[in-house]
Amino acid sequence: MNKLLLPSLLLSIFVISSCSSQQSNVLNESDAEAFLERVELEDKTLGPIASSAYWIGSNFITYDSQKVVADYSKRFQLLALERARQASTFDSVEVSKENRRKLNLIKSSFVMPSPLDEGLAGELASISSELEAMYGTGQHCFAKNDCYDLESFESVIDNSRDPEELLKAWEGWRNIGKPMKDMYLRMVEIGNQGSRDLGYEGLTDLWFSQYDMDAEEFLSETDRVWGELKPLYDALHCHVRNELSEHYGEEVVSKEGYLPAHVLGNMWGQSWANIYDLVYSSENSAEDSFIDLTKILEEKNINEIEMVEMAENFFISLGFQPLSETFWERSLFIKPQDHNVVCHASAWDLNSDENDLRIKMCIERNAEDFSTIHHELGHIFYYQAYSHQPDIFQGGANDGFHEAVGDLLTLSITPDYYHKIGMISEVDAIEAKSDPISLLMQQALDGVVSVPWTLMLDKWRAGVFSGETSKEDLNNSWWRLREYYQGIGAPRERGIDAFDPGAKYHIPGNTPYTRYYIAKILQYQFHESLCNQIGFKGPLHECSIYDNDLAGEKLRAMLALGQSQEWQVALEALTGTRTLSGKSMLNYYQPLKDWLDTQNANRSCGWED
Repeated sequence: MNKLLLPSLLLSIFVISSCSSQQSNVLNESDAEAFLERVELEDKTLGPIASSAYWIGSNFITYDSQKVVADYSKRFQLLALERARQASTFDSVEVSKENRRKLNLIKSSFVMPSPLDEGLAGELASISSELEAMYGTGQHCFAKNDCYDLESFESVIDNSRDPEELLKAWEGWRNIGKPMKDMYLRMVEIGNQGSRDLGYEGLTDLWFSQYDMDAEEFLSETDRVWGELKPLYDALHCHVRNELSEHYGEEVVSKEGYLPAHVLGNMWGQSWANIYDLVYSSENSAEDSFIDLTKILEEKNINEIEMVEMAENFFISLGFQPLSETFWERSLFIKPQDHNVVCHASAWDLNSDENDLRIKMCIERNAEDFSTIHHELGHIFYYQAYSHQPDIFQGGANDGFHEAVGDLLTLSITPDYYHKIGMISEVDAIEAKSDPISLLMQQALDGVVSVPWTLMLDKWRAGVFSGETSKEDLNNSWWRLREYYQGIGAPRERGIDAFDPGAKYHIPGNTPYTRYYIAKILQYQFHESLCNQIGFKGPLHECSIYDNDLAGEKLRAMLALGQSQEWQVALEALTGTRTLSGKSMLNYYQPLKDWLDTQNANRSCGWED
């Protein structure tokens, strides 16, 4: 049989069998179990085929590949919607706790659902595919033969110190968002209708109902944790603003008010790691205390594949199984020169039964990508750990857990870790640790800076989803939230046609972002707990779980739960608590916070909300 016909055929069979089942007068647990077995069979049969189609769509962006992806998206959207409706018929049936969790997961397993209508499902799939392709192929030309894609613009933002050049690159990339606006709003319109058909108030209710607690209660929790962390961010913001003003002058960066978004060393201002040299000067020689990993990678001629092998070795040192041969054969590590790909780094579970796990990255030989590789392999080894679970339970305890596992490993990339893997000498490691503020500043410019960014993205989307944000106010509301949470403003007034959210992959790619906020909190909770359990006695920022059997055992035990238990159970299994807390992050950065308070003593801090 032609495999391309299989999803359509099975969908028809499933819909027919579902309608037949619903004609029964009384449903019981046996009916629920039969339904769940059918879902499991479909996942094992259809999942790998669809995953391959999506992989091709991301790695070979052509007209035809996008048509295939849109077609599969439509088919699976309809299948998932029919499953959700079938699962809801068992709401009043007494079933086991495990089966109840499976049924609930089936009902809520959507990001952007369409109504159960082939035309709307097809339209939604086409819009989603087109938006992703627009981002993946996006470029802006200032003149003939003067064109830039994201990588080219990022190279300027990451490295230049010329404010005019930075502004040109910053504005240039945001031009790709303008044609997305109407399509994005139509996608939201269809998604809201689909969410209501599933019994939710809309997309916001659907998105935040997936955290094993009431949506409003969960959102209240995220704000509570942000309140714990805000003083640390505010202190860092104050210091960075002052130092950038000293470097660029007050006509570019004022010592009061918002930070201009184009001078922060990152296209979206979500990390300020690339301006470390502008905001901190070590009391010791900078060459002695600062680990320039990008330079080390170049000097040691370490290539992209070897960078991935180093990250794999971290997990092997914790007792995880090595990656399969197919991982190395089928992953994308280097940007092709002959066709367009979505370069945004991602991890893929194409077929857990066959251990077909892959990453997709356009790796650059630099410190940022070295850390990103560790993060992406965190996803891969999470897939590996829960592969024994039923397909419905093959997921993170919540979506933030998946991100947190990769982020956790980055906290263990310490000077001692670099020494153990042969990147620096013991003397270099000692020198690096001699200035803890230098190390913590490097990490905080990414780990702390990104926290309010990860919080505000979905707050913006919540306003769009609910209709509180009008079409005319889409861009202005984006910047109001960025000003409020991050203290970052647009460097120049934005045009009426601007759609700056479209310049961030997760908006046209329709990826929820609260997961990254949860991950930022959890990674420090995980790290502090594991360091305590292995008996580490030094400063928390010097702890590395690399090559520790106990840490690996504890971590694998939590990961193996997959999505089979509430996320609070998984959190408690590793940390002993069921509650999110920002205190571990505060403990980690306490030496830096003390130093910042001293530096900011006579400065004007804060910004007008």
